[in-house]
Amino acid sequence: MVLMNEVVKVLPVLALMLGTSACTPRARVEQKETPMTDAQELGSSLTEAAPSNAITIAPREGPTSHLVVLLHGVGADAASFQSVARALARGLPRAELVVPDGFHPFDGGATGRQWFSLRGITETNRPGRVREAGAEVSRWIDGELDRRKLGRDRLVVVGFSQGAIVAAWLAMHRAPGPAAVVMLSGRVAEDEVAAKAVTSTPVLVLHGAEDRVIPVSVVDPGTKVLDAWGARVEKRVYPDLGHEVDARELRDIDDFLRRALGPT
Repeated sequence: MVLMNEVVKVLPVLALMLGTSACTPRARVEQKETPMTDAQELGSSLTEAAPSNAITIAPREGPTSHLVVLLHGVGADAASFQSVARALARGLPRAELVVPDGFHPFDGGATGRQWFSLRGITETNRPGRVREAGAEVSRWIDGELDRRKLGRDRLVVVGFSQGAIVAAWLAMHRAPGPAAVVMLSGRVAEDEVAAKAVTSTPVLVLHGAEDRVIPVSVVDPGTKVLDAWGARVEKRVYPDLGHEVDARELRDIDDFLRRALGPT
């Protein structure tokens, strides 16, 4: 079965926010979640559990107050997402921002990285793959927090597309929960029913109404799941936005993080 691809765009207006065009990332490929045949189902070849590369933006002021981890989309890499990190860093002077490569090579193309495979993806098996990816990322995050002598509650996660799917899992399953989570153009993939509200993490859900990769119809069901786990959810849907990041979203993220984190 042919896989449909869409270019993930970080709109050029980011360059205006950053004051330079040099920071606009190169376009990367985001793969649509189109099921393949059983014969093409993922085997056991993915064995890595750490980024091959990570881009770090140091705090501008004082000691580090929070660690902000940014998770890119499938088929992309850290370099493609770094201008989003640089835009957000302007409003987080005491935070350290880290953009890791996806832990596994992208198995749908010659380049890029992924958090979990889309081969043979279905509504039934997606939650299990997200659970495995989320656990891997969570263990890595613990190590990064420990290296910086930061508590588990000093974490912020910002994810785009597949990275947002993993970010949602982290919002529900890390204990204590992150200080804040931002989901850009993502979805919630969860097959475990919350027995009780176990997290109070503030979660900002941002999505384009014209998204053709992950449709906006997944937003409301996903927010209900997050609510059931106890997350404090805010959502924004942008009527003329596709599967991309633009300046309106960055402004909304900046406002959300200022409110969620307080002075940093």
